[in-house]
Amino acid sequence: MRRLFWVAVGAAGAVVVARRLEETARRYTPAGVAERVEVAGERTTQAMGNALERFRAARAEREQELLTTLLVTPEDGDPHAVFGRGRRERDAWEAATPSSAAGAGRSARPTGRVDDDEPLYDF
Repeated sequence: MRRLFWVAVGAAGAVVVARRLEETARRYTPAGVAERVEVAGERTTQAMGNALERFRAARAEREQELLTTLLVTPEDGDPHAVFGRGRRERDAWEAATPSSAAGAGRSARPTGRVDDDEPLYDF
């Protein structure tokens, strides 16, 4: 009985070792390497996409915070005229903020004034 038990343990161990060796050998074949490179590429693409999305969200949040804090409003009411942004970004910003529909298609020049009651130069 003891011998049969150890023969079974040895056979099971040999099967496990053979499968692990086969798996390891497959990882280093051209197909296995290509598969690992593809997976790494997908992970990198996903990570870069997530980082870019977080950056864009943080940039938009900071831009809105600065616009609110500095109270810079261009003459025609288009806050993107201050930065000279394109139509695509302006549309994305308008979709996010419901109150900025005025002057959407026109090119506006900023006044550069924070408050009309304050003098422009203080000598």
